[in-house]
Amino acid sequence: MQPFSLFSLGGVLLVSVEEDIDDAGIRELLARVSSRVSREAISGVIVDLHHFEVLDSHLARQLQALARVLHLLQARMVVVGLCVPVVMTLLDFGITLPEMEFALDVEQALVRLHESGPQAPGPDAGGLS
Repeated sequence: MQPFSLFSLGGVLLVSVEEDIDDAGIRELLARVSSRVSREAISGVIVDLHHFEVLDSHLARQLQALARVLHLLQARMVVVGLCVPVVMTLLDFGITLPEMEFALDVEQALVRLHESGPQAPGPDAGGLS
């Protein structure tokens, strides 16, 4: 079983990631998401990390890389489901994620993507800094 699932929600791709994802799974996730965005009319990607109790710096860097690729493909990325301890750990280690937007849940992410359209996140876009 794959450590992630992809769901199409119209012009938005929902990516649910399991906490046990390994390096090979991360590489496959990045390849499949970027491939789908480049082939289909996808303007936004929602990455659901609610299964995570810990988010290490390696995965954070991979998510940053995905956000950059999606930006080049004219799609936005919104991360949902981060719990308070994960956010606090990222901040404690000085990991900032300015390339990404954040929302509390999938519904809020969909509203954010549909209201503001396909634009790059700016300094006030809800990034973690």
